[in-house]
Amino acid sequence: MTTSTASGRTLILASSSPRRRELLNALGFRPVIDPSSLPEPGRRSGESAAAFTVRAARIKARDVAGRHPSGLIIGADTIVLVADRFLGKPLSRDDAAGMLRSLSSRWHEVHTGLCVIDRATGRNGTAHSCSRVHFRSLSKGDIDWYLSTGEYADKAGAYAIQGYASVFIDRIEGCYFNIVGFPIFTFAQLCRRLHFPLFSQDSSKAAASGNRGP
Repeated sequence: MTTSTASGRTLILASSSPRRRELLNALGFRPVIDPSSLPEPGRRSGESAAAFTVRAARIKARDVAGRHPSGLIIGADTIVLVADRFLGKPLSRDDAAGMLRSLSSRWHEVHTGLCVIDRATGRNGTAHSCSRVHFRSLSKGDIDWYLSTGEYADKAGAYAIQGYASVFIDRIEGCYFNIVGFPIFTFAQLCRRLHFPLFSQDSSKAAASGNRGP
């Protein structure tokens, strides 16, 4: 386990999400955890889910970047979109119940925006991932049982696909890890586009391309 990429940059995760930390751990990284202290931004009129999550990720990354003279800052934001309604983290058990009712028997989208900033040079970039998820029909008993697990707390859309809620989900389209909260493929592609190799196998390619910005 290492805190640094193949390019020698220390990874700094601007999020307290244990799911994002665990997914980076699975890649062999132990990022510095330094969540943004800013409140969650509100949605602008007419703003798309993609634009909103990218903007929120950028705000978080820039906030944390100000506290570090070096390192690769990673900002991320995930929301659930159902019938043009944004579902963030539930404010209460009743709020979570309402979210689950709105997801029952229908497709919804999970959007994650990413922002990566190389603090030493200021070079940065953003990316976005979208996945679709379908819930089977949920009875009141299903919802009451799920709420009793407490798993809904601190989860966009009031559920965790990798936990108890997996028994409700019969179909997905797109990146599974995006639904968990951190689209690994999109993150890796963003780092490659910015010539910030994560692994040694990418270093020679980045060197051959030159250390250019996006």
